[in-house]
Amino acid sequence: MRFFLTVAAVGTVLLSLASPAFAALGGKAASIDTDRVRLHARISRSVAVGATQNDLILNDGTVTRQFTNAAGMVFAVSWNGPMRPNLRQLFGDYYPRLQAAASRTNRLHARLAFTASDADFVVRSGGHPGAFWGYAVLLNQVPAGFDASRMVGQPQTEVLGR
Repeated sequence: MRFFLTVAAVGTVLLSLASPAFAALGGKAASIDTDRVRLHARISRSVAVGATQNDLILNDGTVTRQFTNAAGMVFAVSWNGPMRPNLRQLFGDYYPRLQAAASRTNRLHARLAFTASDADFVVRSGGHPGAFWGYAVLLNQVPAGFDASRMVGQPQTEVLGR
C-alpha cells in the first residue's frame, strides 16, 4: 500500500511540473521568467507608459502577453495563435468569473466571439482551430495612458472605455 501511495505522490508532482503555467491575471510578474523556462518559450519585453509587456512565444507559435503595471501586478493578459492556452492558468483567480460569464452566453467554445464585462473585468475571446485569440483586462488596475491596441495587435480602445 505504501508503494502505491508513493507512486501516486510522485505522479502528482510530475504532472504538476508538466503543466504549463502563466503569470495569471491579477498575479505578480515574478512568475513570468519561470513560465518562460517551463514552457521552453522565447520572451520579449517592452515598456511603455507605466506598463511592461511580456510576450511568451511558444514553440507552436502561440503568443501569450502579460501586461504588468508599476506595482508588478498582471492587469491584462492576451493570447493569439494556433492553440488556445490553458485559460484556467492564464486567468488564475479570475477563471470562475470567466466560467460564470461563459455559462450565461454559452459561447466560450463556439466559433463566435465571446465578450463579457462588468465594472472591473473585461474578457473577449474568439477564433477557430489554428487561429485563436483573446484578452482579459482588470479595468481598475490599468495604468493611465495604456494603449489597449497593444493587447492583441488590433484596436481595442472601446473595451477600456477610452
